Amino acid sequence: MDNSVYHSHTPSISREPTKCYLDYEPEPEPEHENKKNYIDYNTVITFDTKENLKVTLYKNEHYIKNSFINRKYWDINTLNRLEEYIDPNKNILELGGHCGTSSLIYSRYTNKKVYVYEPQYNMFKLLQLNINQNNLSDKIIPINKGVFCYEGTINMSGKENGRLLDIHSNKPVNYGGVSLGNDGEETEVTTIDRMDHIDIGFIHCDTQGAENFIFSNGINTITKYRPVIYFEDNANSKNKSDVKLYQNICDKYPQYKKESQFSIEDFCLNKLNYSECIHNFNGIDHLLIP
Repeated sequence: MDNSVYHSHTPSISREPTKCYLDYEPEPEPEHENKKNYIDYNTVITFDTKENLKVTLYKNEHYIKNSFINRKYWDINTLNRLEEYIDPNKNILELGGHCGTSSLIYSRYTNKKVYVYEPQYNMFKLLQLNINQNNLSDKIIPINKGVFCYEGTINMSGKENGRLLDIHSNKPVNYGGVSLGNDGEETEVTTIDRMDHIDIGFIHCDTQGAENFIFSNGINTITKYRPVIYFEDNANSKNKSDVKLYQNICDKYPQYKKESQFSIEDFCLNKLNYSECIHNFNGIDHLLIP
């Protein structure tokens, strides 16, 4: 197949990649136990990619959707470069999985599991859908939790760059840009060191400013398994909007000032004797190598 848009229910639809309309009435929303996992197919669009993967996104997801419209898999050049740093005989831990575009590719790089944490429930539903429609439920394990410096519950931000998080709206939203906050949906959180995953060889941490907090309570796991770590560093970014994400979390959770100042780069290089940190590996994120 080419990269044309299609729908998993296989109705006739527009073959123009910038449009998706259905010629049937969508299934009514279930009223009982399945309601929580219900996806309104009028709100999503699905792409076939040349990587032989099906990727479903919300129609108003503006940040990564254009790549797929232009028949390019999101961030594929970076993902391809990362393959050489991933041990195929170890598990992968991804923090901030979005709808699974990275997870789907990572599953090809390991003979083990990809554990993916995604706190936004609407994004988690797409993550599950993308895993299932690519027959990867045996490789990718999705967890609907956030990761932070304590175990319990936390709130997400209710907006992204001032925009409400409404999947039924035509207004564009970057769902991958949603950070922890105090005015959005409540979600469970855990810490890296409270997870029960073993033999972690690679960690991808893309958590919109929460990285320092997260790694501060992951040092036991990182010390034990010495994984390659691919991470954002919003606290020290030259991009003011990135720094703002970090500062917003600091302001909302001032009781974790010590955790907010933790440096995973300093810890790995100076405490664990990692060999190097490749800064701006993809122009933004850094790569720590044991």
